[in-house]
Amino acid sequence: MIQYFSSDEKQLTPMANPEMSVNIASWINVEAPTEAEIKVLTQTYQLPHHFFSAILDDQENSRVVGLDDKSGSPLMILMQYPKFTTSPLGYLGYDTYPIAFILTEKTIITVSNHPAAFIQHFVMHQRSLGRVIANHEDFISHILWFISHDFVTALQGTAKQMNRLERQLTTATKNEQIYQIMALQKTLIEFNAALQQNQPVLKKISSGDQYFSTAELNALSDQTLIENNQAMTMTKNQSQILDQYSNMVSAVVSNNLNDVMKILTSITLILTIPTIIGGLYGMNVGLPGAQLASAFTWIMVATILICLITLHILRRHNYM
Repeated sequence: MIQYFSSDEKQLTPMANPEMSVNIASWINVEAPTEAEIKVLTQTYQLPHHFFSAILDDQENSRVVGLDDKSGSPLMILMQYPKFTTSPLGYLGYDTYPIAFILTEKTIITVSNHPAAFIQHFVMHQRSLGRVIANHEDFISHILWFISHDFVTALQGTAKQMNRLERQLTTATKNEQIYQIMALQKTLIEFNAALQQNQPVLKKISSGDQYFSTAELNALSDQTLIENNQAMTMTKNQSQILDQYSNMVSAVVSNNLNDVMKILTSITLILTIPTIIGGLYGMNVGLPGAQLASAFTWIMVATILICLITLHILRRHNYM
């Protein structure tokens, strides 16, 4: 899918005639491009094929191409971004995928193999940026900040999941908590790898002389680096906490099961008392007090008293 936008001093506007994008300032957003679409784009904008095909590999590494090239060649920045997904076991998590930013003289092209939430957020809610983006370098700088901020937002979500998980551990008796930890650990491993890849690219952009060299863009690049560093710190801390959870969850589940079995055993012991008494007085032999008219009442009273005494003893020894 290819979306064409033109920009003016007020807003981004979808272009009715895509051919005009060659001659005017424009933004082209490409999602899951086919080979035919890649061929059209490479021929129309005179771009290398690998600028587009790189994002088709979900394991592609972050990098920047042409940042220090003063010959006027296109600039390509490839970054990792988080995407909300569901694990095979049905638990919520995140994966990371590459997205490419291609900067030519007139055009910005963003290319991703999967829909990027921050791209659609930018298209639908441009006012959330505080101002209209008309400069291409400014445009890319803000989107790079959005990527780093999305990592932080996603990690805030995983922190809430971990808090819920911690509360569940007090009563955990099944493997469900272990599966949740697995899903969270997978997310954090993905985030750690992606953030480690994005970090040198952001540093290289921040120190570039040809692109992103104004004071305002340098300040925005520094903010993006701060967001990325914050996400890296959050990922590290949450990974360490999850490692502790993983080490203790088996012990907690085992201990909770022991508590359940202890209670069930105590209940079984108490219920065994009336069974034994009923079995004895159900025998077809002479028994003490069997001739009394109130024999059943006395047997029931004695049974209840013995059960209550047994319950009291079990509670005193913390078996109930």
